[in-house]
Amino acid sequence: MTTPLTLTKTVDPQGRSAIKAVGEIDLSNAEAFAAAFADTTGPLVVDLSEVQYIDSAGMSVLFTHAERAELIANPLLAPILEMSGLTSLTTVREKDA
Repeated sequence: MTTPLTLTKTVDPQGRSAIKAVGEIDLSNAEAFAAAFADTTGPLVVDLSEVQYIDSAGMSVLFTHAERAELIANPLLAPILEMSGLTSLTTVREKDA
C-alpha cells in the first residue's frame, strides 16, 4: 500500500522557499508534487528526508527544477539521486543532525 504524500511549504532561515515532502512520491501524486514547485519562485530547498520511495515521475519533477533546488535526502534516497545524475545538476545533502 502506498504511503500518502504530505507536502508542507515554508520559508527557511535564509529566506528561500522550502518544501518538505513526507511519504512516497509516485505517478499518483507527482502532479501535486510539481504544483508545489510551481507555486514558488527563486531558490528552493526540497526536504526529502522523510520520503521512503520516489519513482520516475517524482524524479522528473526534481530534474525539471534542479537548476534552482537544493535537495535534502535521507540515506535511502541519496544513492538513487546520485545514480540518476541529479547530484551533478544540484546540491544534494543529508539532513543536519
